[in-house]
This record gives sequence, C-alpha cells and structure tokens, in this order.
Amino acid sequence: MRPKVTFDSDNIWRRLETCEAVAKAYGWHSHDIMNFVREVREAFSYEEAMAIIKRDFDTVDRSR
Repeated sequence: MRPKVTFDSDNIWRRLETCEAVAKAYGWHSHDIMNFVREVREAFSYEEAMAIIKRDFDTVDRSR
C-alpha cells in the first residue's frame, strides 16, 4: 500500500519536501528516502518527477 500524500502547491520542490515528510512518518528507511529524493531531483521534467512521486505515493492535489 502506498502512503497517501496531499499537495497544496504545484511547486515540485515543495511536493518533494512533503513526500519526504510523509515517507519519514511511514517509517521508510533513510536509504530509501535518499534514493527517492535523488530520483525525483534527477528527473528530466516536471511530468517525469510527478510520475516518480505517483509511483510511490497515492497523491491528492489540492493546489487547484
């Protein structure tokens, strides 16, 4: 089951920070968090970064 995360901003870096906090709260191992963060930061585009986030999290977008 993927952790649920809610976003209040379209900013990808704020979304990444939110994902980090949720991952820590769900007890992810620090190594897994570091790998996730690295993968999102190295994404080629916003869409690719969001695809990575959606792969690991159940997302809810409240920024609109």
